[in-house]
Amino acid sequence: MSTSTQRHAPGQTVAAPEAPAIEPFWHKLNSFFLFPFQTEPLLYALLLSVCSYALLVAPPLIDRFILLGFVLAVARYAFKVAALASRGVLHSRDYTASMNDPDWVSLPWKFVGVLVVHSMIVHFIGQRSEIMGLLVNLLSSLVLPATLMVLIRSCSLRAALNPLELIAAIGDVGKSYWLLCLFLFLLQAGFPQAIGLLAPIAPLWLLPPLLAFGMIYFSWVMAALLGYVMYQHHGALDITPLKDPASTTAAGHPVRNEAQSRDADVAALVQQGNLREAIAQAREWARTGPDSLSDQRRYHRVLLLDDVHSGRLSDHGQRFLAQLLSLQRGPEALEVYGAIATKLPDFAPESAALTLALAQQAWKGGNAAHTTALLKGFDRRYTGTPEVPQAYELIVRVLKQGLSRPDQALRVYQTLQQRYPDHAATQEAAWVLRQELATG
Repeated sequence: MSTSTQRHAPGQTVAAPEAPAIEPFWHKLNSFFLFPFQTEPLLYALLLSVCSYALLVAPPLIDRFILLGFVLAVARYAFKVAALASRGVLHSRDYTASMNDPDWVSLPWKFVGVLVVHSMIVHFIGQRSEIMGLLVNLLSSLVLPATLMVLIRSCSLRAALNPLELIAAIGDVGKSYWLLCLFLFLLQAGFPQAIGLLAPIAPLWLLPPLLAFGMIYFSWVMAALLGYVMYQHHGALDITPLKDPASTTAAGHPVRNEAQSRDADVAALVQQGNLREAIAQAREWARTGPDSLSDQRRYHRVLLLDDVHSGRLSDHGQRFLAQLLSLQRGPEALEVYGAIATKLPDFAPESAALTLALAQQAWKGGNAAHTTALLKGFDRRYTGTPEVPQAYELIVRVLKQGLSRPDQALRVYQTLQQRYPDHAATQEAAWVLRQELATG
């Protein structure tokens, strides 16, 4: 993303800087096939492959646990590869411990949950109509890449099972989604073909690690491919990259741009213990580059190290959150709010619209507790604002669908109905509680 600072005449409309184009995934197929041969994944794959010998010597019951551990290790690393690739971290040498998200650990189990639900639906429909069962099975296969995208993006099993989320993800990726499905199908078919060619000529003692390595190789190639496609469409998928698309030299090495130089300058001042100068420099860049997200992010990061009583973090946070939400960067806005709230527990957006947008983003990510925390006391803080009915409706939805507390949801709905009987939010809340209202 271009971060050069430009001066404009007062009142002049400033066009958003154009981000460098990301190459389509079909132009980078070689990089996906070579990913498992990078140092970190290769060493890990070889270690797991050698561990496959344990299956030959383990007792009958123990070998199942060993196999489960093997599959779980492969799957967890695959989800890590895909998740980091979706955020622009495309090479394992750039992996750091700070990039890991604890929620990624549970993704393999959540994906198994999705497969179980899909199989139950296919079985249920197949018992009633064989043709419909085949069609639903085909549909399940076609939406699995979208399911993985939603799961990686949100870490929410509920979102991964939501047909509307899947349709939205497919629409966000567009026509290339179907090309992705084709490549993933070919990769799945490639594993048994490769093993069929190698097995007759490989020594018998080499077959266990060979089979294990083949399974690992194709799994991680597919993970790298899926993650890159998400990165290619990260704007539409509402994913905030950890590494923005950067210009590269002909040799493929990143060019040190202005934003990176400024980051390095501020980081050097902080490391030297000169926090006051670091804040002053970052503040000046943020002032002269109000439309530059890089400059605003840098100032936000350094303010997290500032004295909490200075007021600078809160003041800049209000403007930064508004900017991020206006650019439809909801996940990043939620992260920024969380970082500020950690330092300033009493921090709250000044605008009702900002608070509601953050709560909607938290709910979209499946975090019911965070949503309710943002909306707590909303009607008192923003009395008379037009967002109050929508906040009530979202609280009803969270209590009913997220926290399984329909009784509390009904009480909130009754207040909503009394205060805003003709509002569209009241009708929406009534639809959410249609079963409870019918039986009541």
